[in-house]
Amino acid sequence: MSANPMSAHLLPAQGAALSMPLRGLALVAALLLTATAGAQFLPQNSGAGPVTAVVITPQVRAELVAHAPQGVAPGQPLWLGLKIEHQPHWHTYWKNPGDSGLPTTLVWTLPAGFAAGDIEWSTPRQLPIGPLMNFGYEDTLLLPVAVTVPADFSGTALNVSLRADWLVCKDVCIPEGGDFTLSLPAQAATAGQAALFEAARAARPQAAPQARATASVEADALVVSVSGLPAGWQGRVLKVFPETAGLLHNATPPEARWQDGTWVGRLALDPQRSEAPTVLPVVLTSAHAQAGLQMQVSVTTPWPAALSSEAPALAGLGEGPVSTPLPTEAAAPLGLGLALLLALVGGA
Repeated sequence: MSANPMSAHLLPAQGAALSMPLRGLALVAALLLTATAGAQFLPQNSGAGPVTAVVITPQVRAELVAHAPQGVAPGQPLWLGLKIEHQPHWHTYWKNPGDSGLPTTLVWTLPAGFAAGDIEWSTPRQLPIGPLMNFGYEDTLLLPVAVTVPADFSGTALNVSLRADWLVCKDVCIPEGGDFTLSLPAQAATAGQAALFEAARAARPQAAPQARATASVEADALVVSVSGLPAGWQGRVLKVFPETAGLLHNATPPEARWQDGTWVGRLALDPQRSEAPTVLPVVLTSAHAQAGLQMQVSVTTPWPAALSSEAPALAGLGEGPVSTPLPTEAAAPLGLGLALLLALVGGA
């Protein structure tokens, strides 16, 4: 870590994808100046060194863990996961990181025939920083994935390799990563982390089969109506976490009310949004519930005409946070070189 860290800033969030003309890069660099909130960017801890099940940095302790209570056999439950223990006040990000940041990524190497599923994300929390609103996690987090065992597996052990990368932030943001390995015996139970996996399962957003969510686009807002919520959720203050990045102005609190058992929230749209979904997956949360509710919001009205891909004028930069539309089709990871370039320009 550099003794004199660069005076750089939070990474813009748009699904970890950056593909834009040089003019767009200049705009991003300028926008970063409006979103510093005292944050800095420090060089990456690449996890170099012996490959192990544990990587420790000054900010987190990351460990590859497993749960196979019936051993490794076809048709039996098998879970892998990255356990991240954050130092106090440090955080990593949800799959939609919010106004800045990057989600944690997991790349698995498994024997032929084995298949790892997607991360089953826990319910996130809001992480305000300056004029921005981010979504992520503090304290202890498990990112679990389900693993399918092939029907013809007959080995004595399952050897697992994982490359994980995460962005951890507090007053500074540090991209970190590590290479992990683990060997699980096929004929013996691996259940020492059962409580951890059970807690992660309980923290996942839950389905609400009786609920119905619709939305209409009205000028600069998305008006969402949710009916049929469980009785314990009625009349509560709710928060909305959109899974689609770059659509909502996350830092603007919703104008919300309850009307005859229906929650109605007016959510500010990001003026530079590039998405126009007909179905918007969201997670609703309430302070009384450990886990959120998973909802599919059907947008019943047309969206305005597609926004121009040209960068807007910068006249309003000093008036508040500005979000830049970044393409999401080419989901290429943000490279360290590009991050450092943005950091240098932002610091200048």
